[in-house]
Amino acid sequence: MTAEQVRATVRARLAPGLVTLLVLTLAGGCATSHSKRLAYHYEPAYGVSQEPFLRALRAQDGGLVGGNRAVLLNNGDEFFPAILNAIRSARHSVNVELYIYTDGRVGREFAAALCGKAREGVAVRVLVDALGKRTGGLDKELRAAGVQFRAYKPITLWHLPKTGDRTHRKIVTVDGRVGFTGGFGVDDRWLGDARHPGEWREVMVQVEGPVVQQLQRLFFQNWLYATGEILDGEGQFLEVPPAGTLPAQAVGSTRGSHVSLAKLHYYLPIQAARERIWIENAYFLPDRDFRRGLVAAAQRGVDVRLVLPGRHTDIKLTRYAARSDYNELLRGGVRIFEYQPTMLHSKLMVVDGAWASIGSINFTARSMRANAEANVAVYDREFARQVEAVIERDLVQCLEITHEEWRQRGLWERLRESYASLCKSLF
Repeated sequence: MTAEQVRATVRARLAPGLVTLLVLTLAGGCATSHSKRLAYHYEPAYGVSQEPFLRALRAQDGGLVGGNRAVLLNNGDEFFPAILNAIRSARHSVNVELYIYTDGRVGREFAAALCGKAREGVAVRVLVDALGKRTGGLDKELRAAGVQFRAYKPITLWHLPKTGDRTHRKIVTVDGRVGFTGGFGVDDRWLGDARHPGEWREVMVQVEGPVVQQLQRLFFQNWLYATGEILDGEGQFLEVPPAGTLPAQAVGSTRGSHVSLAKLHYYLPIQAARERIWIENAYFLPDRDFRRGLVAAAQRGVDVRLVLPGRHTDIKLTRYAARSDYNELLRGGVRIFEYQPTMLHSKLMVVDGAWASIGSINFTARSMRANAEANVAVYDREFARQVEAVIERDLVQCLEITHEEWRQRGLWERLRESYASLCKSLF
């Protein structure tokens, strides 16, 4: 192939991506719209499993609270029934905050459960990001039944350049006693058990105990922003007795903060790791601090593994952008595995068999700086072992990418990754 033919092929293949880039730029602004970012410095003399790290967690916004119970829920076959059963058992309040809610089988099942509780007099509030809302006529049905349904940051032509910061949270709380978070959406893509490409791979966590109040507080922040309504304690902040023994923490982030709590949430345990860092994440576009931190950990003997989407992904450009960092990570000793059966959408992280996190935070610029996000972290060896077991099961269905194999990839792959890397700050 001649040089001119190569250039023509590249232009033809990149043209659709240019359209995507234009839309993302208009919707969210360029990287320069984010506040100036300083390099982080944190090199603790103690590890994640040691008492000083526990004290550091307690000092963070919200902090660790004891007396909780946490249960991992794998894929829609487990978490949809659990969430719906909790909603149907509500006596006082149901609060839901989502990025995606679409009209479909699962959307209608959720609508029926929410409408039923609202008709019984339960205070039901649903906040859905305007960008991810595809409810058709369901929002009218919900409002008619008494559900307080709102869209977060409706998109208008005049405000299009400022609509990049979305709520990416996935929060459900019931009576202030039971809560759920993770990466799910109310959409049929999450149905099933990740058996084929039509069923996405996802992990949620169900929590009970005082940490649910922290999740509620995150919901209240965005509800206040969207509606102006200040929610009081009646039916919301009830007396919550201990439900277990686990120390847990709900971590939230929003645009406008001078410090990225989402970034700190992941960065601190990476820097303090002494044994292993296992990350399973749908959109892995780490900034320089994270890349350096992961490589430094691997070079000091930490077992660093990344479980990332394979060929089944909903946004091809993000996968190509993620792959643009593979060489640096693989060369530094980080192991990378790509999940094969279907779209991997989970966001899990476990460090040193002591600290584990589940939620909505991706390793992207938007998750760290622009979007409203929510994760729950649990500081407990038994729970961390359960998260490790989940990742171990996923590793069996992965293809490991070695550095030697990566160096042999073709010219087109390299060009595609180089182009996609220019768009990393948009995701």
